[in-house]
Amino acid sequence: MDAIRTIDSPARDKPPDELVWPLRLFLILLGYSTVAVPAALLICYVRRNRHAFETPYFSVRQLLRSFAVGNQEYQLIPAGEKESARKDTDPIPKTKAQCIHIAILLLFFFSGIQVTLVAMGVLQERIITRGYRRTDKPEVEEKFGETQFLIFCNRIVALVLSLLILAKDWTKQPPHVPPLYVHSYTSFSNTISSWCQYEALKYVSFPTQTICKASKVVVTMLMGRIVRGQRYSWFEYGCGCTIAFGASLFLLSSSSKHAGSAITYTSFSGMILMAGYLLFDAFTLNWQKALFDTKPKVSKYQMMFGVNFFSAIFCAVSLIEQGTLWSSLRFGAEHTDFSRDVFLLSLSGAIGQIFIYSTIERFGPIVFAVIMTIRQMLSIVLSTIMYGHELTFWAAIGFLIVFLAIFVDIHKKYSDKKRVPQRSW
Repeated sequence: MDAIRTIDSPARDKPPDELVWPLRLFLILLGYSTVAVPAALLICYVRRNRHAFETPYFSVRQLLRSFAVGNQEYQLIPAGEKESARKDTDPIPKTKAQCIHIAILLLFFFSGIQVTLVAMGVLQERIITRGYRRTDKPEVEEKFGETQFLIFCNRIVALVLSLLILAKDWTKQPPHVPPLYVHSYTSFSNTISSWCQYEALKYVSFPTQTICKASKVVVTMLMGRIVRGQRYSWFEYGCGCTIAFGASLFLLSSSSKHAGSAITYTSFSGMILMAGYLLFDAFTLNWQKALFDTKPKVSKYQMMFGVNFFSAIFCAVSLIEQGTLWSSLRFGAEHTDFSRDVFLLSLSGAIGQIFIYSTIERFGPIVFAVIMTIRQMLSIVLSTIMYGHELTFWAAIGFLIVFLAIFVDIHKKYSDKKRVPQRSW
């Protein structure tokens, strides 16, 4: 079948570029390979001659060794040996004071993520949809359309911010045990996940988008089993599925009036791209958590620097190969307020990264996935209140299901924690 159509939706021909996205993806991967292949050869060379790169002082050799081999002499847990606590590290409070402290901390992280993402959305819409006046011809307005350049600027600002923080607190940072190149996995998976998400919008109906995004919690749990060896009980999987069901019910019911303008069919290409989005996004979260679980653990600022370093390289190579880097820089020099808006957008994204990494480090990838699901739901609730829209009965039921599942899961973990006898040392 060429497409899986929703009920009551008329048959439609495939979009003209239905078979082109694999070629676009191939070209992107081909561009990344111009960086990945030389880097892989360098890593193999340094590993085979690692003793030649061991120096007692800071030098290019030591930097290459840290990049390809890491600093295994600082490792507290032997490589390949899984930590016994590789169970979920989500903190479960034992007392009321701890419960209040964790609730305040979680609310702070949630608010930070919400504010920065809203600011990014407003600024990105301002940059993409509205024109900028030319400095030499103020009466002429021109639009900017190179979104990858905005991502590149975001990575550069985040890279500089993390470098400044690391330089200020260098003595307080733990030694970076894993090889530096491991952050390229996070960078690559995050980039491909974003690309699949945006590309899928051309081929996926609104209901399919909603259900896939709401099921992120379950996919993140399954990927945690693969990447981190994380084991979840059937009860936890049931709570994850319940959250996905409740979020889907809420989002579909509350947004059904606006779904008519969206694509009304879901093609096979769309299903592949949405699967790619979910899998790569879940891998990103769990791989970051795996790095946080090393002993001594990678700090959030070290991770922020490593991920943005490789992302900046990937974006720069892609922009140069497409010939859009210099034209974007020229646009910024020739138009008023453009550089200011791009800097504010990038700064919002960099600060948002700090909140995101802090959440994953402190509470784990599952909690972060739940936060993003709740954030999407609360955005609709806020829009409903502000613009006087009516919240449907089934949307309210879905909203209650999500929060009931979260409450039951937290209550069970709290009860189990109290039953475990505390050791006296």
